[in-house]
Amino acid sequence: MARYSIVYFHGDQAGAGASRYLVEVLRAKPGKCPGSPECYVSEEAVIAGFNVDVVNMEFLDESPDPAAEAVIVLSRHKAESGRKTLSVHHTGNPTGRAWGGEPYKLSTSYPALSKALLTSYAKTALEHNLEEYSVTLEATHHGPTKPSKPIVFIEIGSTEKEWADERARIAMALAVAETISRRIPECSPATGIGGTHYPEKFTKIQLETETCLGHIISKHQIDEGVPDHAIKQAIEKTYPQKAQKIIAEKKSLKSEQRKKLEELAKQLETKIEYR
Repeated sequence: MARYSIVYFHGDQAGAGASRYLVEVLRAKPGKCPGSPECYVSEEAVIAGFNVDVVNMEFLDESPDPAAEAVIVLSRHKAESGRKTLSVHHTGNPTGRAWGGEPYKLSTSYPALSKALLTSYAKTALEHNLEEYSVTLEATHHGPTKPSKPIVFIEIGSTEKEWADERARIAMALAVAETISRRIPECSPATGIGGTHYPEKFTKIQLETETCLGHIISKHQIDEGVPDHAIKQAIEKTYPQKAQKIIAEKKSLKSEQRKKLEELAKQLETKIEYR
């Protein structure tokens, strides 16, 4: 069975709170991890807290488990809108604006894992009466960007009230436990282009079809300026194989943006499917 590194920031109510339930569910035992003051080990994963905020965890190849296949980050999500969300996303900075990590650099995505996490999150949210929350993907944003291991964030948003919601913390922990305790189903990996930061169309695809989304670059990011090499990363830095296609939200992209994307897709020998 694949082993996972599961990490969180000690100062994060949501991530640290969910980790306590996860340790209990997985029957994890205290262990030792480099640089971590709190580490637990189970058959499926190493669970570790750090005194470093999650966007700056550039050390995830080395700690907490160098042998792990992938990293799952338990985290809070902050938004000025205050929208109540249970979300999943990959990491990287498609534009020159960087919040942790390097600008114009993406980490490795794991579409099948993010699909499994989102599907389980939707299930556990329903079981714990979290109807006021939106279960959603987010566009790729923020660090870390240095690790070569695939990284997937699972989050609770968007204010301190939600981060402290025990129902949400339990739903997060159970979604992760369910996902890593089973074989990750195969799916057809794709890169998403366009849409909003909370991309409803891509979330629906993720939950209801055989396609799984890796990196998603939003309309706002495209408008801000995403270089070709960042879009190339979105397609190629996908575990365990590159994205098989680009799914683009046609109405959210200008004609010149679509033309440029089509030219790049041709160079990369990748097909585009408009939705």
